[in-house]
Amino acid sequence: MLFSICLSFSLKAICQTVEIKLVTKNNDTIKDYKIKGNYSFENNMILDLENELTVYDGAGKKKKFFPTELKSFSFMNNEKLVEFFNIEDKVFGLLLYTNKLRLLKVIKPGYTKVNFYVVERPNNGKVSFMEAMGLSRLISQKVIKREITDCPVILEKVDNKTLKINGEEGVIELVKSYESDCF
Repeated sequence: MLFSICLSFSLKAICQTVEIKLVTKNNDTIKDYKIKGNYSFENNMILDLENELTVYDGAGKKKKFFPTELKSFSFMNNEKLVEFFNIEDKVFGLLLYTNKLRLLKVIKPGYTKVNFYVVERPNNGKVSFMEAMGLSRLISQKVIKREITDCPVILEKVDNKTLKINGEEGVIELVKSYESDCF
């Protein structure tokens, strides 16, 4: 009995469809599609959507979009707006933060999955890929010094540990500080 209740809830979550908004390379907005799935785990969602997006029209016909075709897409997941943006026409990244800078997250699958935090700068178009390695999934000082060379204030804060990068919230704080100090 308990098994059948759990199964019905999980099937309901998997089979749900939600409206999705697509933005093409020509800045056209398309709202005629839906996406299947209700993602409970962020990493599963990223892995499922970062290389291609599968959508369905009103008749249930399937269509795939790739990073070379879209600028972005967004949908509601668990009552929260989820946005993915194209990164260099190679992959879609989950938006974690945006203001002057944009912080996105992608995952490199493999034997051990590696989270990459991607910082896009508006003024020069430079994109930084900061990998979060190890059991604690932290971005190392070495990676920060490699990718944020244009902001000595941030490098000093990281060196003297006034800016600590603990988990994903720490990465967001790093980008906010980088933005306020150097943009």
